[in-house]
Amino acid sequence: MTRDTPALTRALELAASGDFISVNHIRQALRREGYGTLAQDLAGAATNRAIVDQLHQAAAERKRRGGGPTGS
Repeated sequence: MTRDTPALTRALELAASGDFISVNHIRQALRREGYGTLAQDLAGAATNRAIVDQLHQAAAERKRRGGGPTGS
């Protein structure tokens, strides 16, 4: 299945949502959404770092607002 939104863009959207706590959870969600080429699309340290940074920003925002992760 092809998607209009690139996998990295969608991964960053999911990370920013605050609903995920790890890159692995995001990869699982992307697979459920039909992204089939994650090994290629999300390869590399810089890509992983960008997702982790977005996860940390979302976690800081959740903490600031007093909420916790939903663990999707």
